[in-house]
Amino acid sequence: MADSTFSMVKAACALFVVVMLGGCGSTPTLRQVAEDTWIEARTENFVVLTNAGEDRARYLVQNLEDFRRLVIKATNLDIESNPLPFHVVALSTTGQFRALIDDDQVFGAFQHSHRGGLAVVNLTARAPDGTDSLEVTQTAYGPLYRAKQNMRGVGMDGVFHEYVHYLLEVDAKRRYPLWFHEGYAEYLSTYDISNDGRYRLGDPPMHRVLALEKARWIPLGALFNAKGYETGHENGDFNAESWLVVHYLMSDPDRREKLYAFLDRLDQPTVDTVPVFENIFGQSIEEATRSMRQYRRIGRFNADKFDRPADPLPVPSVRVLPLDEAKEEVAFTLMHFSPAREQGIALLNEALALNPDNTRAMALLAWVALVDQDIPRAESIIERARGRSSELLAMQGNLMVQRAAQQFTSNDASWTGTLEEAEKVYRQALAMNPDEPDALIGLARTWLIRPGKPSDEAMALIARARLLLPMNHEIRLVEANLRLKRGEVVAAVNGYEHVVAWAREPSIVRRARERLDEIYALARENLNQPANALP
Repeated sequence: MADSTFSMVKAACALFVVVMLGGCGSTPTLRQVAEDTWIEARTENFVVLTNAGEDRARYLVQNLEDFRRLVIKATNLDIESNPLPFHVVALSTTGQFRALIDDDQVFGAFQHSHRGGLAVVNLTARAPDGTDSLEVTQTAYGPLYRAKQNMRGVGMDGVFHEYVHYLLEVDAKRRYPLWFHEGYAEYLSTYDISNDGRYRLGDPPMHRVLALEKARWIPLGALFNAKGYETGHENGDFNAESWLVVHYLMSDPDRREKLYAFLDRLDQPTVDTVPVFENIFGQSIEEATRSMRQYRRIGRFNADKFDRPADPLPVPSVRVLPLDEAKEEVAFTLMHFSPAREQGIALLNEALALNPDNTRAMALLAWVALVDQDIPRAESIIERARGRSSELLAMQGNLMVQRAAQQFTSNDASWTGTLEEAEKVYRQALAMNPDEPDALIGLARTWLIRPGKPSDEAMALIARARLLLPMNHEIRLVEANLRLKRGEVVAAVNGYEHVVAWAREPSIVRRARERLDEIYALARENLNQPANALP
């Protein structure tokens, strides 16, 4: 598995924060959650797992398909397909949600996994919708006035938000800056279907509007020039202001057209966006700032409507999960969002007690063993599966590559044979599942150990892995290492800079920065030229 340490979970996890949650209720145990009746609704693009019943499962997956159709049509994204489906775990109560996510301030969370995007959401979460009213009740003593704060369900808003990130990452047409990533995801996340059956797009997320009333305004130039998560969220409410900027630019046809031209000019990570903005929009950054602040003060955030296509939505396949699969899925979700892995391990062992052939449970237990550096335990689990799982075969290949690296370091000539065996195991995994991400990554990685330049096949393998897991920055780091070994220095530097800017996991950022420092030092010392003037 590409994400191989539980200490990374907190740093890499995106949390959906809401102003007000639904009723708390009692918090069930994790085992009670796992032993509930779980429904799987699956299409080519989505897998929804929920304990809220079959009708809700069908609705959720078709709502996601409808949203995907709208986003692709409205944004003209260059997307062929989702090679791996986007997974959503939808819980029917706040208590069940907290059994998985022990945080009172969030209604959902997102994490990338080796199976694709993974979101977990509380379906009962609600927040103010901005339509507060005064409720008047006539009594014998006269009218009784009570302020009424109207609420709307927000359970899926965060899922839509993160799915927009995913689609923007997959888009082959352009590279989007951070402010647009966050602002546009917020802009689209409140999508709805109006009473006349049309798409409704652009309703304000009220928790962002409320945040802007108190937030410190980030200078617009700093907002535009934020290259990634390391610099984007240092001051002010980045997401709220990004949403406002996007809504302002999208609210006028002329500004919207200029926005697309602006985005087309931002494909290079080193470009200074401020002069580009001023040239395209014909106003200074100070004038634009005043216009956007006035737009916020007026507060007329109108929504647009779009016709829905007449084409029918995909019909999902629906089934009740067997208990062993339900326990494995809940354990998988827990291990990506919580450090309480002991509970996850217990669920996996219970799943295997129910079904000794549950290879997904075996793969997760082997993953835990690898994280703990318990190599004999991992090898025992892999041997038990006897090649029945592409995931476990990929892990076996990873162990062999690790052994080959150790042999190489100790001048043991048998490393070449071990590496050849690893390649065979990876190819066996890919024969079983051509889209097994770890096998694609592992086979490409073997070229970082072998002598000579990485082959075109290695680059094709890592490109396929990137398409499968577009938000996984470990893959970007491997690709940059491969390009560096091929002598493609500029492409490698661009890759490392992308990782430093966008990755949320500190260890990945550190490794990318170390390689950049090495390259810059070599440029200064051996090439006698500035660090940014690489060949």
